[in-house]
Amino acid sequence: MELLHKGFDAIDIAYPAHLPEILIAKLSNAKDLALASNAPTQVLLNGLPFNVALTGARGGYAFRCDTGPLGEVWFFKLPNKRDPWGIRVSVAAVQVALRGLHGIRDHLENKLAALGVPLLPGTESIARIDFALDFLAPNFVLSTDQFVMSQRFARMRHGDLLTYKEGGQTGRTTSVTIGKNPGRQVIVYDKRAEILAKKKLYWPEIWNTKRRRAGLPELDMSDADTSRVWRVELRAYKRHLKDDWGVSSWGQLQQKLPTIFGTLLEDVRYCQPNGDSNRSRWPMHRLWNRVAQELRDDLSNLQSFASEERILELQRAELMQMIRSQIAGCLLTLLALNRVDPKNLSEFLAQESRALSDRFREHPEKTQAKLAKAMARYP
Repeated sequence: MELLHKGFDAIDIAYPAHLPEILIAKLSNAKDLALASNAPTQVLLNGLPFNVALTGARGGYAFRCDTGPLGEVWFFKLPNKRDPWGIRVSVAAVQVALRGLHGIRDHLENKLAALGVPLLPGTESIARIDFALDFLAPNFVLSTDQFVMSQRFARMRHGDLLTYKEGGQTGRTTSVTIGKNPGRQVIVYDKRAEILAKKKLYWPEIWNTKRRRAGLPELDMSDADTSRVWRVELRAYKRHLKDDWGVSSWGQLQQKLPTIFGTLLEDVRYCQPNGDSNRSRWPMHRLWNRVAQELRDDLSNLQSFASEERILELQRAELMQMIRSQIAGCLLTLLALNRVDPKNLSEFLAQESRALSDRFREHPEKTQAKLAKAMARYP
């Protein structure tokens, strides 16, 4: 059972602050342009690029902005003295893995400083923290019957025990989820299957970086028998953090995280059946023992040594492959609509290419504007 990766996987955080009025005005203009063009519009806020969406978000956020596939999603409210919580950030899982907890904190606070947002240390409110461990374990078989929940888990607030979800294929369980937002959650699932299904083909670079550093060969993702990776993901949401542990700030989180996740592992155990009719006496499975062991290390300085440039390159390649597949599908539809003989495919494609070029040349300003937006979204 080889550990391929461990680290934080998601962070949501809110700040009791608002953007300066001059930046709010820029966001309003960008949102109007996004609505007019029916596409996100890029804006520079004190030199920082943000892609402004057509809509805001629930909770009173007027603006929703992202900073790219490896970045964050920022939510901003209109300034209101009666509501100090004007900024919320959700950080992409890949960025959390690459930077680690300390790196993410510095990254966000540096951006807020650049935006001219004053912060008082310790006033932030962390709304979610996920921790993930990926194990190369091709022979592991996940079973719902081997999860044992303590009475304490059932008694804690927010109805943790009310949600128990199972996912899988015929004859095989591929995921089990216990608990729910806004409390806490444990998920065990086939990470290899998930990244192949969702086309997250950049994620193996994180695993392979660790293997290369250890002198091991890269995983062959086409061979399930040698590349099956199982993830154990521990999630703590706002109500559990704040009400059960008194955690809101970075300092409180760093101090209590090992205990928070350690307690979760005790309250939800994956066990090895031993014939005892009393499930509570079953010993912990070696997977759970390994997770508990890994959580005893210092968690705050964890980060992957994978290259951000390489991850971005792989993401670009995946996106280009997806777009080419879409283009191919559209062209086949055009072939069918025009009743084109497949033998004349090359001639038809050349004809359509010329037509597109003519269309771009006839509308240069519109073409340039759309191209600029696409380049801003995929820098």
